Amino acid sequence: DAGQVEATQQMAPQDRQAMIETMVASLDDRLKQNPRDEEGWMRLIRSYVVLGEADRARDALGRAVAVFGADSEQAKKFTAFAASLGVTATE
Repeated sequence: DAGQVEATQQMAPQDRQAMIETMVASLDDRLKQNPRDEEGWMRLIRSYVVLGEADRARDALGRAVAVFGADSEQAKKFTAFAASLGVTATE
């Protein structure tokens, strides 16, 4: 909500970073419980890229592809999405 966004903007940068990292970790945990959440995987990959954690983004991509199968439409979508963010599964 708007109040939460405003409160976040008032935080010290390191506090804001810690909050973001906690939110990303929570998303990662949710995907372990509900791995067929396509949008969740895309959010997780993007989040790790934004945080500058390319290895974790690559790991998330690999896990997402494994859930749906390497030849699935979802895997193709995840791979293309990650590539658009500069992440490839083979790095």
